[in-house]
Amino acid sequence: MTERPMTVYVLPVGVSLFDDLLSGSSSRIEDAVGDQDLGEEIFDNRDAISGSTGKLGDPQAEADRISEQLIKETSDQGTARESLESLIKEIKPEKWPASLSAELSSLASDRGRRHRLEVAGNDEMVLLIASDTGKGLRAALFNALAMTEGDLGRVDYLPDAETPLQIAPGRVAIIRLSGLDAQDHDRFLAAMRELSGFGPHFKKLLAHEKSTCRFHLTGGFRVAMPFLMAFAEALRSLYPGQVSAHARYEFSTIERSIELPLSSPRSDDLEGKLDGFQEDGYLEGELPEEGVWAGFAYEKVPDTGRGRWRLTPFGMALRELIPGIKQES
Repeated sequence: MTERPMTVYVLPVGVSLFDDLLSGSSSRIEDAVGDQDLGEEIFDNRDAISGSTGKLGDPQAEADRISEQLIKETSDQGTARESLESLIKEIKPEKWPASLSAELSSLASDRGRRHRLEVAGNDEMVLLIASDTGKGLRAALFNALAMTEGDLGRVDYLPDAETPLQIAPGRVAIIRLSGLDAQDHDRFLAAMRELSGFGPHFKKLLAHEKSTCRFHLTGGFRVAMPFLMAFAEALRSLYPGQVSAHARYEFSTIERSIELPLSSPRSDDLEGKLDGFQEDGYLEGELPEEGVWAGFAYEKVPDTGRGRWRLTPFGMALRELIPGIKQES
């Protein structure tokens, strides 16, 4: 862990990188990267970039397969690692422009149009929150390689919250948020609980009082935005003045990001505010603290009369990150 202040960028990752890179048109790829020879190399290696086997199967099984592949590719050695290193030499992600993806453009808008992280001179790291799909995980990998100038040794993969995070300048960590889905409220809460499990990593990242964490919410899987906004607000309660949220200002002739408002209560005013809510995020009966957080940290379940409530994603993040917010019933 560095003893100097860190700047940590957190970005959700979608698949916009592949809009051009996996195109069936070589000329489109060449235009996107601005180099004919490089465009042809990428075109010839599209299958290796996508990691696809050509078989259409269960999406979750595909995500699990790609996750296992990422573990091998980001390890110290092995055939998967060697194959990816050979691919990197051919497709040269260190030459890819920021315009290739929303994630690269978003990062560049906050760093003087620079999307590549340096090892020396800047205490900066990037955390990429990947959607739980095979394509999303592969897009996260190649966004990370573009940010690290093709240096696979500076890319880490965290398949779960228990995986250690390496904290050092110039590193990019890919975080898999399994089950990220917008199908129903319960899946929202489960995903928020999992995302909040990464809270101890932020305790280390923000240990220095001058370290900052900047959430960038321009790109990525759209359903991730309420998760990350809620998570950022909860973190801001723990680390006042160190956490902010940003989005790229797309309608300006100058590429820049704007800061988004975050509303966060003081952590020392949270004791017992979510007393009685069960592990699944629901409460039957009377609300704690006379319901002062209704519509904010919890909401009434529709069509259930007067007595059933559920946490919002923000409420779940607060409860998981700040143990004192709940009391054992």
